[in-house]
Amino acid sequence: MATRKQDTERLARLMKKIDIAMLTTVGKGGILASRPLSTQSATYDGERVWFFTEADSPKVAEIRRNAKVNLAYASKDANTYLSVAGDARISRDRARIEEFWNDAMKAFFPKGKDDPNLVLIEVQARTIEYWDGPGSWIGKAITFAVARVTGNDDVMGENRIVDVRTGRSRKPAGSDHPGKAARKRSPAKNATGKATKKAAKNTRKSSTRKKAAPAGKKATKKTATRKRAVKKTAARKA
Repeated sequence: MATRKQDTERLARLMKKIDIAMLTTVGKGGILASRPLSTQSATYDGERVWFFTEADSPKVAEIRRNAKVNLAYASKDANTYLSVAGDARISRDRARIEEFWNDAMKAFFPKGKDDPNLVLIEVQARTIEYWDGPGSWIGKAITFAVARVTGNDDVMGENRIVDVRTGRSRKPAGSDHPGKAARKRSPAKNATGKATKKAAKNTRKSSTRKKAAPAGKKATKKTATRKRAVKKTAARKA
C-alpha cells in the first residue's frame, strides 16, 4: 500500500502534467459554474492546491459566498484524470505569492507579483479521486484487449480515492472506466440478439404448425370418405 508521501508525490506529478484544470464553484441560485485555470500557476503540497487569479473575478465572489469547490483535471493524451473535492478561500498572503511566483506568470499578470489585483485561490482538498492508465495508443489498445479477454479492469489503469484528511486511499466500489462500460453493454447486446433469434425461431415453429393444420384436416376428411365408401360397398354386397 502506498504511503501518504508516495500518494502526495504521485498526485502532484499527475496534476503537474495537465495543462488546464476546471474549477467548479457554486454560483447564484446554486447553479454550478466551471472555469479553466492554468496549472502553470498551481502548486500541490499534499493538502492544498493554490492558483493565481484576479481579485475582481466572478469566481472569487462565488468562493466568498460558498467555499465548496471541485477541481477537474483531464488529459486524454496522457490518459490521466483527477477530481479534487474541497473548500476554497481567497488569500493575499504576500509570502505565498512570492513563493509561488515565477516569470511565466507575467503572461497572465503583466504588472508582476506586486499587482494589487493578484490573489491566490487556496483549495483545501478533502478527497482526490484519480484515474491513471497507459498513455500511448498502443498501450491503450493492448490493455483494452487484455481487459476484454480477462475481465480484469485493473489492467486499464489505476483508479483510487485518496482521503486527504486521513491520508488513506481506497479503490472505489465501482469502476467508471469506459472500457468496463463497453464490456457491460456487450453481454446485454448478445443476450438481446439471442432473445431475438429465439423469438424468431418460435415464430417460425408456430407458423409451421398453423400451415400444417389444414393439411391434417384434409387427410382426416379423406380417411372419413374412404370409410364411408367401404361401408357402402359392404352394404351392397350384403
